[in-house]
Amino acid sequence: MALPKLNSSPSYETVVPSTGQKILFRPFLVKEQKNLLIAMETQDRKDLVRAIIDTIQACSITDIEGELTTFDVDYLFTMIRAKSVGESSDVSMSCTECGTDNTVKVQIDTVELSSDIKDAFIPITEQIKVKMKYPTYEEFLGNEKLFSSTSFTESLLELIIVCMDSILTEEERFSIKDESKEEVINFIESMTSEQFEKIAEFVTDIPAVSQTGKFKCSGCGKENDYILKGMDDFF
Repeated sequence: MALPKLNSSPSYETVVPSTGQKILFRPFLVKEQKNLLIAMETQDRKDLVRAIIDTIQACSITDIEGELTTFDVDYLFTMIRAKSVGESSDVSMSCTECGTDNTVKVQIDTVELSSDIKDAFIPITEQIKVKMKYPTYEEFLGNEKLFSSTSFTESLLELIIVCMDSILTEEERFSIKDESKEEVINFIESMTSEQFEKIAEFVTDIPAVSQTGKFKCSGCGKENDYILKGMDDFF
């Protein structure tokens, strides 16, 4: 005899930030939560990212169109987590006045993106444009330097390469994936500082889940402003 089915999971609607696609999702179940907890216990960032992506795929009732950017993943997981284990999260924050650690309850179901989605086409000269794209976690997982490098400059260069889709002239389009990494680096290094800043600005302002608020210090009573940015800040 088959065991009875326990729950008929409710469905909720949200939007994929990068595309605006409306999707339905369900809360995660014990089997998905178990995989998340195991990944957290390993303290391996890559394992946790894979578990989060697997959870989104398992909980999405609607087929998601296209690849998910890093901020798509962070936003969708935050929405799923809010409907699964609670719409608030306890976050530890230090008072700027006395340094006392405070536990602050934040509403994770009201997160927004830290910045607007930018135009992908960046003019380098009058004849040359670079088409940019927002990175996916799969691209992060496939680039060891983005996870292991302790050099900001090296990490920035690697992230720029990941975010470059193509180079366009008036006559041709050069797909970055078809070019050697050495050629791409040579192209970047031939830029002026002003041209490089245009590319770097796109990369350093990649949207992230974000929330601002205030809390009153339990130690000295000071009113503190806070900014949470990125999924790590919320959980």
